[in-house]
Amino acid sequence: MTTSTCGHEYTISLLELKEERALYQQFCDILQSLLPEQPLSFFIRPSLSNKEALKLIYQQHVSEPLALHEMLEKAQLCMSKPVLISKSYTCMPLRLDDQVIGLLWIYAVLTPANCNLTAHLMNVFFHQLHTLALARIDPLSQLLNRQTFDEKVLEIASGQGFLQPRDEPDPRRWYLALFDIDHFKRVNDSFGHVIGDEVILLTAQHLKENFRAEDYVFRYGGEEFAILFQAHNDSEAQSLLDRVRGVIRSVTFPQVGQVTLSVGFTDVTDVMQVSELVNQADMALYHAKQHGRDRVVFYGTLEGVSLQVTTSDIELF
Repeated sequence: MTTSTCGHEYTISLLELKEERALYQQFCDILQSLLPEQPLSFFIRPSLSNKEALKLIYQQHVSEPLALHEMLEKAQLCMSKPVLISKSYTCMPLRLDDQVIGLLWIYAVLTPANCNLTAHLMNVFFHQLHTLALARIDPLSQLLNRQTFDEKVLEIASGQGFLQPRDEPDPRRWYLALFDIDHFKRVNDSFGHVIGDEVILLTAQHLKENFRAEDYVFRYGGEEFAILFQAHNDSEAQSLLDRVRGVIRSVTFPQVGQVTLSVGFTDVTDVMQVSELVNQADMALYHAKQHGRDRVVFYGTLEGVSLQVTTSDIELF
């Protein structure tokens, strides 16, 4: 097989993938196939967010890895070039808005043909990843959209929440929280849907700013948001959500003034259906609405509490 044929087939294999995890795996397989003997490390910010640190995605044949900060210092030397070639290494950075969001470090000098092909394929991988990421974004809130929610829950429940497992003595667990803007119908009725959309947008921005880049923040529907986040235990999760709820409460929204959120959350386990998980968080959210709003309720504390939704004048959504 010639180099050009390989390049064409590798390119097609990346462009035909419509799921991010499969795209990562295919690119790592390509690196292994294209550079089977070369020691290399590949880093990326999986969410493509500047808030997130570079994460090691793939590594092969590396016995004494160079520190990431040293690699990044070298990457800054080739701001106007796609590749930096030294006597002992090849550095290929990926950039978005002048920020390094990916880095392939090869502990060897590549041949010109392999260097050009690898750089080309890394850019194909990045552009496909960026395209998939944009397709997952809700246009109003700029959060992840509802269509990606089930996929992420299943990913996390199956133990694939990180591209590489964390090595922690006290590992964090995953939780699902549902946030709902209190009395949102009154906002639309009193100020109109344009102001209502602005409330959704500002709420989304504050939610995204107050969760880690490695957590997932979704616009679940209407004025409701879903967050998949991590905490060491139920108490820490409750405190985190209460802090975020307090942040929203302290913001002055244009024309509307104060906005509050009701929150219901539950822990994510690998034995639950997505619908069951959402139902638990939703029942906790309903309990928060039913008992005064502007509060956080954990589903695990509702054992023995009647959760039957009855006809009332409570505005839920």
